Amino acid sequence: MVRPNYPIGARVRGKVRNMTTYGAFIELEEGIDGMVHVSDMSWTRKVNHPSEVLKKGDEVDAIVLDVDAQQQRISLGMKQLATDPWSDIDSFFKIGDVVKGSVTKITSFGAFVELKDGIDGLVHISQISEDRIDKVKDVLKPGQEVDARVIKIDREERRLGLSIKAANYSSEQLAAETSAYEALNRSAGNDMMNLGDILDEASKKE
Repeated sequence: MVRPNYPIGARVRGKVRNMTTYGAFIELEEGIDGMVHVSDMSWTRKVNHPSEVLKKGDEVDAIVLDVDAQQQRISLGMKQLATDPWSDIDSFFKIGDVVKGSVTKITSFGAFVELKDGIDGLVHISQISEDRIDKVKDVLKPGQEVDARVIKIDREERRLGLSIKAANYSSEQLAAETSAYEALNRSAGNDMMNLGDILDEASKKE
């Protein structure tokens, strides 16, 4: 029986023994594994495969989320060890803030930028430059450091809307750009800006 040693909420440490497309098996002791699902690895990143975060043999800390004693199965979470930054996003970012970040992914209609605390931002193609851009990859490259301005905070999608071209705008220019960006989002519908879809599309192109 696994329950006595591993009560729900207990902090445990183990070694990554194996990975599947949906999670990682953590060996807690001989013959007893815990499973961390990809959705429980990060508050801020959409993890498509555990190898983006872990590698075999890594020592990891986790919290016991659930125990199925009959199946000898233990569900673990890694993100639960940290505070969800989105629960208090206003203390990190405000509309109009100029932020620094690193480009992580390029898509046909924008670029993802990782900011502090692993928060994801999306720069739509229309927000990269004053000049018309046909291909994002002609202007931005993964790993490139950029300055951008926060023009939208989307709590549902857990994503910031960023503008590189607005980084040096005056407050009047910024107000005009923010309202134009909102109108663009409404007319395009949410599909184009859906974080999960964009990441899936980006991962297929790699």
